[in-house]
Parts: sequence; structure tokens; C-alpha cells
Amino acid sequence: MPDSHFYRVAGPFSLAELAELPDVELAPDVDPKIMISDVRPLDQAGEGDLTFLSNLKYLDQFLNTKATACIATRAALKKFPKGLSILVAKDPYKAYARIANKFYQPVLGNGEVHPTALISPKATIGKNPSIGPYVVIEEDAVVGDNCIIGPHSLLNRGVSLGNDCRLGAGVVLSFCQIGDNAFIHNGVKIGQDGFGFAPDPVQHVKIPQLGRVIIGSNCEVGANTTIDRGSGPDTIIGDNTWLDNLVQVGHNVMIGKGVIIAAQTGISGSTMIEDFVVIGGQVGLAGHIKIGKGAQVSAKSGVISDVPAGEIYAGFPARPRKQFFRQMAILRKLSNNKGSAT
Repeated sequence: MPDSHFYRVAGPFSLAELAELPDVELAPDVDPKIMISDVRPLDQAGEGDLTFLSNLKYLDQFLNTKATACIATRAALKKFPKGLSILVAKDPYKAYARIANKFYQPVLGNGEVHPTALISPKATIGKNPSIGPYVVIEEDAVVGDNCIIGPHSLLNRGVSLGNDCRLGAGVVLSFCQIGDNAFIHNGVKIGQDGFGFAPDPVQHVKIPQLGRVIIGSNCEVGANTTIDRGSGPDTIIGDNTWLDNLVQVGHNVMIGKGVIIAAQTGISGSTMIEDFVVIGGQVGLAGHIKIGKGAQVSAKSGVISDVPAGEIYAGFPARPRKQFFRQMAILRKLSNNKGSAT
């Protein structure tokens, strides 16, 4: 159960109200006036709660749930507990996410600027800002409407932030432009120098990093992630791309739209990641390679060459996942036979 000290639940909502959300509909003979007070997992839900079934692994929990209502696919209508009301969705997990967001809405700003915040008179601040303690906003920075900026954050000279953005505590923005409705979590650093230098045995020679970071709208950047600015070309992240915590994005990297990158992944400079790619945790990507549209890279992979569009790669060096598993099976067989291939 969500702790009321931290979370505020909205509602209750009728099933009819919940069925107004995208891709959700009431099953036949369900009373639309039934009221739902909260959302909970199958095994914890009780009277007045709504739950969901998206994985048949939890079928037994579904058949024994005490919930009032459940989001499930149409197949669930063949067999479900007596008294359980069904909301039908093609993708129950996504439908649950939308409904849960209706019950637990994002925390809104207070529309106030803390007296300790230092804001340049040459900065442009939009309507209804919420700016926390010890925030620094330098000259020529632009902050859009309804933005929330957490304590001890720094917006360096000339950066721009779109409308309805939220910055956590300790965020540092430099040499960057960020679109609307971005969520930048605690400790994120965007726009610092890329790792560019000419090696020298006496003293390495730093290459000036003269580009920017351009981030689209509806993006999320996880805590303590770092995104370096370009060396001349820009580092670019497309709309609706989400980065997990502790991701490193090198200079000149180009990431398309709808990309998902899990924690502790490192992306070397000048790599191109096309639209709708999914990258697992702790993946390392060499520089100057291309990950094709819709490709997937399994966790802990080391990618040193291009990945074709739509392919699933795994291992080090990363190769097609089926090939990787076949090779692992052969190695296991060789090991079990003490080095004999027979």
C-alpha cells in the first residue's frame, strides 16, 4: 500500500470514468457505476481496488484476487473470479499505467520562487514557475511556463527549458536546449565538456567542445545521468526518449525518438542510435557505430560494430542473440566434456 506520507491518492473514480481513458473498455454486463478507490497488485488488492493481469505467470493470483476490478485482455472473460469486474485492454500493463497515473498524479509546483534563488535579470522566466532554494539561473537562460526546478540546480548562461518541465535537485544544465514536458531527475549533468583530446606523451591536448546538447519533448533523464555536449556537431536526443539512472552519453551521439536505455549504459562518442531502439543495463557501446531502428541490445553486452535494424544482439562482442546462445551452449558442452568436442 502506498505510504500516505509520500503519496496522495486521487479519486475515487467510477469504472465508467476509468473506461474513458485510451484503449480501455468495460466488459459486457459490468456495472459502470462501481467505484474504485485505489490500484494495487493482484495479491494485495481488496474491496474497492483495481488490479491488472498482464502475465499468465500470475494467473493463480488473478483467479484468487479479492480486487473489485481487474484490467485484462479479452481472453480473461473466459474464466475470471465471481464478482470481479473486468476492464478490457489489449495491453493491460499500459492501461494500468494510465489508470495509476489518474490516481497518483504528478506533484504540482507551488508557483513560488524561493527567496534564496539567484535569477539573473537577463534570464527569461515563463508563467507560474516553481523554483526551489539556492537555484541559480544565469543570464540569457530561458525557462518555459509551469516549470519546476528543484533546489541547488544550476542553469548556465543561454540554456533553454521548454514548458512543463521538471528538474530534480542538483541538476546542472550547460550549452543545452530542452523541449517541453521533460523530467530531469536529481543530479543529472547535461552539456559539460565531451571527452575530446589529442593524446600526447607529455601532456594531452584538449580539443575545444563547441557543440550543444539538444533534447526533444517528453523525454526523461534518470538520476545522475551525464550527457556531454558535442565537439562541433551537437549531441542530440529525440522526442519521447527515456534514459535510466547513471547513463553516460558521449559527445556527438545522436539518439532518435522513442528510445529506451537502461541504467549504467555507456555510449561512446559519435554513435548513432536510431528510433525505438531498446538497450539493456550495463551495455557498453563503442564510438562511431550505428544501432539500427527498432534494434534491441541485451544487458551487459559490449557493442563494437553496427547493429542492423530490428535485430536483437547480446554478448561480447555483441552478435545476434540466437548465435550468442548457440555459442554459449557449445562452450558449455565442451567444458562438460573436459575439452572434447564429442
